[in-house]
Amino acid sequence: MLLNAFDVDPGAAERTLELQWGELFGLGLQADLLVVSAWVGNYEPVPGTLVQRLQQACGLELGALPRALDLTSCALQAWISPPLAELATPPRWPDGSSTHFRRIAVVESERQNNGALATPWPVFRQLFSLLAVLPLQGIHCPVVASPLLSAGNQAVAPERLFPDLLSCCRSGFRHVPDLERLIVFDRQRESLDLLAERIDLELGRSPGARDVVPLGDLDELRVELLGLLRGFGRLHPLLTAEVDLSELSYLLASDQVTPVALGMHSRRLVERLVRHHLGWRKGGLYQGLQALQRRELNPWIVSCLHQVRVFGNWMGHPAPPERRQVVTPVDLATMLTALHRVLESYPWR
Repeated sequence: MLLNAFDVDPGAAERTLELQWGELFGLGLQADLLVVSAWVGNYEPVPGTLVQRLQQACGLELGALPRALDLTSCALQAWISPPLAELATPPRWPDGSSTHFRRIAVVESERQNNGALATPWPVFRQLFSLLAVLPLQGIHCPVVASPLLSAGNQAVAPERLFPDLLSCCRSGFRHVPDLERLIVFDRQRESLDLLAERIDLELGRSPGARDVVPLGDLDELRVELLGLLRGFGRLHPLLTAEVDLSELSYLLASDQVTPVALGMHSRRLVERLVRHHLGWRKGGLYQGLQALQRRELNPWIVSCLHQVRVFGNWMGHPAPPERRQVVTPVDLATMLTALHRVLESYPWR
């Protein structure tokens, strides 16, 4: 469940920090890289840790994985695996889960004699420094998923992580041009709620965008849209590798949503479709819609695409107090109807 998200670089192509609550294999994430934290050289599957979950669910023993890039001997204290699909024994993905990741990275921390954390670098600086190095090695990871690093077995209080995490996001994204999404997840909602509130406070955004909204009055539209999403991959098989439908499908399978989750997932889907239609690998949604307009795409389809884009921007960008508005069921119906038309009419003429 997406609790909060914001655009790190409004006006540019999608670059977001997301907070997702839930167990990793229940979130439906499609990531290029999964990040794990561990003590230096110690990958014991302690009960309740992500290290244990990966071993139990996927057969992945972190200590036995080969390393495509090993920086544990320098200040970074991190390493990254080769593509998991190329391993002699690829991971087995849990039945019924659409969560997949292409590689694993581990950031290590030193431990004092008393067992407490003794790292000279805050852990999220380690992560962003690693991400900045990867493109130089020909390793590209646009979507990165990470728990609240060091908050598990290393027992760092989550609140201690927040200032550095947000600081890294403000400056770190600029130094990692490849990075489009950083997804921070956790099974404990309380910690993520505190971070979500911190984000809202820094952005000056009303927390109302995170309130759960029932879709009871929109149930017929929701079910129709869910059917379109589920059939979209069969109708357009060449798109399945480039356009992730699972996260929005997972969201709409429930009878209630948060506007921020609906807006961010819908805008992301539309951006991927526009890029694919134009043959672009990168580029912002607004620029893509301008290009479609110059190609004389049906004006009604363009207007529907803009509806989804503007709603997503509303959810992802801070607004001054005088321009804040409460999201109503009418707003949700307007956006969902536009998205329905966009999917139903693809490929657009």
